[in-house]
Amino acid sequence: MVWGILGRNGHSVIGLHLEDATVRMVQLDGRRRKVVRAIERRLPPRVFADRKEDPPENMAGLLRQAWRQGGFLGREVALALGNGELVVQNIRVPQETPDMDTAVCNEAASRLPFSLEDAEVRYLPAGTIRQGDSLRQEVIVFACRRQVVAKKLGLLEEAGLQCRALEVAPAALFRCYEMQLRRESDRRETIAFLSIQETGSILVIVSRGQPNFIKQIDFCSRQLDEAVARYLGLTAEDAAGLRCHHGDRREEGRDPEVDRAIAEALAAPLDALSHELILCLRYCSVSFRISPPRELILSGAESSPELAQALGERLGMRVRAGDPFLPLENAPVTAHKGAWDIALGLALWEEV
Repeated sequence: MVWGILGRNGHSVIGLHLEDATVRMVQLDGRRRKVVRAIERRLPPRVFADRKEDPPENMAGLLRQAWRQGGFLGREVALALGNGELVVQNIRVPQETPDMDTAVCNEAASRLPFSLEDAEVRYLPAGTIRQGDSLRQEVIVFACRRQVVAKKLGLLEEAGLQCRALEVAPAALFRCYEMQLRRESDRRETIAFLSIQETGSILVIVSRGQPNFIKQIDFCSRQLDEAVARYLGLTAEDAAGLRCHHGDRREEGRDPEVDRAIAEALAAPLDALSHELILCLRYCSVSFRISPPRELILSGAESSPELAQALGERLGMRVRAGDPFLPLENAPVTAHKGAWDIALGLALWEEV
């Protein structure tokens, strides 16, 4: 898909989301109110099936092609570290800490699966909690191996692009929807965001405009495809095609029997996901003494009214499919808008 118009008020950086075999690139006008370019490209299935842990050799070529065909202004991009690259940990340090950086690193050292000497570490204060008779500061730690960062930057360089910002995917997800929470009531309440992607899921719980809890959940599109494949005796690729094409149809054009079969196939994985979400919501509510979320906004590649309804019934709360482009002009016409959440959040990045 290629879509775009020429901007008249300057331009943002290019928000670049690399996920498995898919590239999504978005650029906004200088005021961050209008989409001026958006393109999605995917590696051929054969290349994807043969790939190893490292990015395919032709991923740089795919990036060059997407940038050229999309007609983007400039070569500066904002890029995210996401599932499989990033370690996210919630830790607690004394509230009155003169050197927060040292305290966080000391506490994180025993929690990370790699040495601090080999890592880039950043953190975000999440809030004050009571632990026994004392108050402690909960901190969300983000860590990534330096070699992963080097590979990401090397891929951009090979593609002829320049990295203006490298940040964590949960930050891009939050920024994407933060611009929709302008009312004072939105700022006072608790809201949860769940982005189900091709490689995993990201949960962000926000209270009073501040992220309190961030977790990467081992739940992805592939698991849903495999569940349908087992239930109907299909290959995972055929199951993915069935879910995609059936989901793109209007409700009146769908086969009720296919609807029922897909719902039954997805019951077990959605039950497991809902159990994980309930534990996260309970932890956040008890630890930070905040009210339960007013709603959960479902985003990512699996954002759909049907899946939102299924999760809402299991969680006993309002769940709605998110639209990252909702407040923007000239949004691209696409059936899966939620899949653009990280790329759009990156395009909204501005240097402080």
